[in-house]
Amino acid sequence: MADLDGWRRELTDLGLTGYEARVYLALVNRSRYTAAQIARESGVPRQRVYDVLSGLTERGLVRALPGQVARFTAVDPASAIERLMATHRATFSHLEQTTARLVEALVPAWSQGRDETDPLDYVEVLRDREMLSERIEEIQAEAEREILAMAKLPYLTGTSESGIATIHRLNEAGGSVRCLYERDTMDHGEMLADIRRYAAAGEHARIAASVPMRMWIVDGSRVVMSLRDPVAESASTTNVFIEHPALAQCLAYAFEAIWDGAEPVT
Repeated sequence: MADLDGWRRELTDLGLTGYEARVYLALVNRSRYTAAQIARESGVPRQRVYDVLSGLTERGLVRALPGQVARFTAVDPASAIERLMATHRATFSHLEQTTARLVEALVPAWSQGRDETDPLDYVEVLRDREMLSERIEEIQAEAEREILAMAKLPYLTGTSESGIATIHRLNEAGGSVRCLYERDTMDHGEMLADIRRYAAAGEHARIAASVPMRMWIVDGSRVVMSLRDPVAESASTTNVFIEHPALAQCLAYAFEAIWDGAEPVT
């Protein structure tokens, strides 16, 4: 037989074990064999060959011949392979039915789930300083009308070129950017220089005695704020992004109240 290795692989693809493929191919090559002969010709260990022959017989690929010494013969390949394919067809048919049942059961649940919202799906916790900076840049870049900001120690150091670009863009579109800084800012030369850069770009800035938190309100609907740990003298903060117009409106009222009592930057 020409390509035994290839035929063995293809028979195992159809569902036979490696030993079963070896035994069947050995039997195909001769009309009948004893178990001992099959073991020798196929290379299957003799202690395993009876189990293999039993399995092939049950599957209809091998027949036991009558006689004092048990001999075995292979069922013709066309019938044998058709039996193997019939098993695959039955399995595939079962999978198709299972698939249809799953689709029928899960699609309505999936469709209903699209309409459900998590009670807190509009809240995102920004777990580190880098994530906070990225989120601020993102919502500033998406701002269309207005940004209200409060700057509180510890400051995010350095001016942001994207922030400068946003100020220019909003001013040109008729919008505005306003920021409240704490009086302590005056003691930070580098920070003061940054404020003046923002002011030169068109930001409106005022100085308050203090502000309650670091915060950005964008277009009256989105808020980023840093909540300081309430433990005394702790500098740890939790940074939160919330997309909620009602909350943004309430915080804007607080911003305006502080703004009205603050002084222009000189």
